[in-house]
Amino acid sequence: MSTSEGEGSGMTVDPAEPDTFREQIQESLDAEAPEADAAEQHIDIQPQEDDPVVDLDPGEAPEADAAEQARVVPLDEEDYR
Repeated sequence: MSTSEGEGSGMTVDPAEPDTFREQIQESLDAEAPEADAAEQHIDIQPQEDDPVVDLDPGEAPEADAAEQARVVPLDEEDYR
């Protein structure tokens, strides 16, 4: 049985270590994007906060539109009014 290169070398990946994924993140960031914007774009989406889509009439709206309408947008007190 053959093993792939690096297997059995004893090295493990620690997902809690910030440097573990730094290279992957750096590759996906736009050099001109503000750091705060780039960080916000990499935040995981939390769909459990959305309202469930119930009683969807297929003739009334496409499923994707109904799901978008059910999205809960958190209130950000720092937003300009």
